[in-house]
Amino acid sequence: MTDLREALRAVLDFLGAGNLVLGIVLLIATPFVDRFLIRRKRVSYRVHYNSKIGLGPEKLLDESAAGTPGQLATLTRLLDRLSIVVIRIRNTGGYDIAPDDFDKPLTFTFGERVVWNARFSEAGSAEVREKLRAGLRFFRTDGAEPVGPTITAGERDNLRTVRDKMTQRMVRWIGGQAPAPKEPEAEPRWHGVRLETLALKRKQKIKLVVVLEEPEDHPGGETSKEITVTGKLDDNGIIKDEKRERRFTLPRLTGALALALTAFLVLSLVFASPPVDPSVHCAEGELTIKGSSVFTPTMAAMAEDYMAVCSDAHISTQATGSIDGVRWLTGADPTTSAALSDGQQHAAGLNSLQLAVVIYHVVVNAEVPVDSLTTAELVKIYRGEITDWNQLRPGTASLPIRIVGRGQSSGTRQLFESQVLRGGEGGLSSNECLTADRDPSARVIRCERDSNADLVAKISEVPGTMGYADAPSVAEARKKGDLKSISIDGKTFDTAVGLASNYPFWTVEHLYTKGAPAPDGLLGAFTEYIRTHDSARSRLRDSGYLPCTTPEGASLSLCNNR
Repeated sequence: MTDLREALRAVLDFLGAGNLVLGIVLLIATPFVDRFLIRRKRVSYRVHYNSKIGLGPEKLLDESAAGTPGQLATLTRLLDRLSIVVIRIRNTGGYDIAPDDFDKPLTFTFGERVVWNARFSEAGSAEVREKLRAGLRFFRTDGAEPVGPTITAGERDNLRTVRDKMTQRMVRWIGGQAPAPKEPEAEPRWHGVRLETLALKRKQKIKLVVVLEEPEDHPGGETSKEITVTGKLDDNGIIKDEKRERRFTLPRLTGALALALTAFLVLSLVFASPPVDPSVHCAEGELTIKGSSVFTPTMAAMAEDYMAVCSDAHISTQATGSIDGVRWLTGADPTTSAALSDGQQHAAGLNSLQLAVVIYHVVVNAEVPVDSLTTAELVKIYRGEITDWNQLRPGTASLPIRIVGRGQSSGTRQLFESQVLRGGEGGLSSNECLTADRDPSARVIRCERDSNADLVAKISEVPGTMGYADAPSVAEARKKGDLKSISIDGKTFDTAVGLASNYPFWTVEHLYTKGAPAPDGLLGAFTEYIRTHDSARSRLRDSGYLPCTTPEGASLSLCNNR
């Protein structure tokens, strides 16, 4: 069950509950969009009746003395070959349909059966019925058109012509005359009907009734059932057989997918609820943490881990710089606020919690021809006494020194000035670290960036640049070869040796609160979590920091030295 819960949570986190809800809504809406927008004009039809109207096989005793069939037997044999087809046609779309909406008119053919008569029912009014009759056309399946002395060019395939021919046939049959030859010129034989002026209001329906005759040589005496429907609405329409059930339809497919997504969402919300971790002391409420731009991403990750277990906790983080974060805290609510600082800050009434050792590097662009600098050389560079890298490495090509620094509110800058330079970093003379465009009289080309990540990006792209940043910010750029870290006085930070290396550029990350936080409140519970929980220590190590609390609960001695 645990594995299932974790799998559901992983999928839900990947897709997002909001995206799932949006997908369900879109799937439900798709059939309606298809019906009322994409294919908004729809004509549906259904064959209600398709059978013979004969009197049956009973023997009729009206033969003449010569044995020839009488009128009743002759009529019965005729009716035995006649059949009726009733087709309901209706507008099932959301819009009225006019004759111009058809690319090809709606057409019905009946195989070898010959059309004797046709009529409309349920047309709604006599006017509508007359319009339908006027647009009804009859045709032969072999393409030949009937021509004769009694058929004019304008009426050769309309309803009037068909009914006239039907009357002539009936007279000949009842009168005992032999049927006329079947050649088209003498006896037109229509096998299909076409509705050329079909117009339907929304939800309107009509019924087309067609009388048909089986050919004399049709075997078995049974009525053939063949009916073929053709026709085409324009790009926004569809002609559909209501009786023809499809296993896979758009509403069924989208409905099934929507149901599946809904079931998954419900199961995810029910079974993938935040896991209960007895090792985490959960508290409810809101907490805001501001300060160090270096440490804020790691703090945000630890806050997410805590909120994943404690659903009633809401923790937000904001990178404002160490000094500004501590200044903000002095006037903030002590129960819902905390500040991060790279190194110690001195302000009355603040309580400090040591979190981790943060290591920094002096870094230069990959094209700079140095791997180590002394403290004295760094001081001369920042004072403007050394302005080109060939002054440090004679014989190399000229490459102006450009400095990328941090602003006045940066704890990283404060640390660099106090522990490495033992003095001020200097003024701002450039915007993009290419020329001294802000202060043409300045001896040093120096620009500033708001975060260590932005500082590293600038050093990576501008030749001759140098600066400083925390180890996590530098790590990725070093892997790509865009910049390199240099030793200070030939020393680098050795985690195994620690302070014995006398490496100057490191500090301790502090979390400041206004007074000691209440242990039952969110601030107290969260500070205990980030200080002692294994997952929080793992976050610190993964980010490149040394946790100030060991797994055994002891305090790392290195954290007490700065």
